Amino acid sequence: MFNLVKKRTYFYIFSSILIILSILSIFIWKLNFGIDFKGGSIIELTKPGIASQIETLKSESESAGVTVDTASTSGLDKVILRTRNLSPDGHNKLISELQKNNSGITESSYQTIGPVVSRDITNKAIWAIVVASLAIILFVSYAFRKVPKPASSWRFGVTAVAALIHDLIVTTGFVSVVGHFYPFMQVDALFITALLTVMGFSVHDTIVVFDRLRENMVRHPGADIETLANDSILQTISRSINTSLTTIMVLLALFLIGGSSISHFVLILIAGITFGTYSSIFIATMLLISWQKHLEVTQQVKKPV
Repeated sequence: MFNLVKKRTYFYIFSSILIILSILSIFIWKLNFGIDFKGGSIIELTKPGIASQIETLKSESESAGVTVDTASTSGLDKVILRTRNLSPDGHNKLISELQKNNSGITESSYQTIGPVVSRDITNKAIWAIVVASLAIILFVSYAFRKVPKPASSWRFGVTAVAALIHDLIVTTGFVSVVGHFYPFMQVDALFITALLTVMGFSVHDTIVVFDRLRENMVRHPGADIETLANDSILQTISRSINTSLTTIMVLLALFLIGGSSISHFVLILIAGITFGTYSSIFIATMLLISWQKHLEVTQQVKKPV
């Protein structure tokens, strides 16, 4: 039987490389923040068939002295322009310019997000991830409270969140790389929604493996935990991969036909679920076993001769 757990050092090295490259990308290329985080204006324009004029609208906005950060469609009859903060005069000039060159265009919505609001969104986004992580630790620790000794339910919870942090860093690095080459990939409210969704998928797959490990520990008391962990991974790996693949297939279809307004959100989900599936199988359980083995070695050293 192939022993994945004994190969865990290779998985640690691979994940370390991913994390380092992700952090470097975030610091060097940075993140392409949307107006939800840096402030700006959102203008919704409506006209039958306007979706086909999106490039024309962007160039005409440039002519009016307004730089469009992103332009996306919502159906065939609506275009959403996102720009830096517009003054009332700048906004009026832009709309007049667009309506002059494109008869029939109407402005269906206009809103401006100031720096105070964007700062508040940033703080809430960080707190959402922190609170979700703490809640996962508490939930997993409680759910596995009856795990046989010498295992600890708290170690299950902490390693599950460690794998989640791995997923968040690597997914954010992916967003940084794609955002550097393709401006449509922005960090906005949907980015935070995607990260929280990835956390849910990832911890779900992790709990599947952990639950099988707990069952095997009950059935085979006294057996080597490394062997039990390897058996648990092999028993659940096909289920985890198949579940994630079916989800990714649906997301791919949504990415191809869902429109540009949600394309970056869907792409983040695809990347995050892929990384989350990997970490659930090859990182979370491996960290748990490494932690347990380290404690066993420490206890052996402390025993009196």
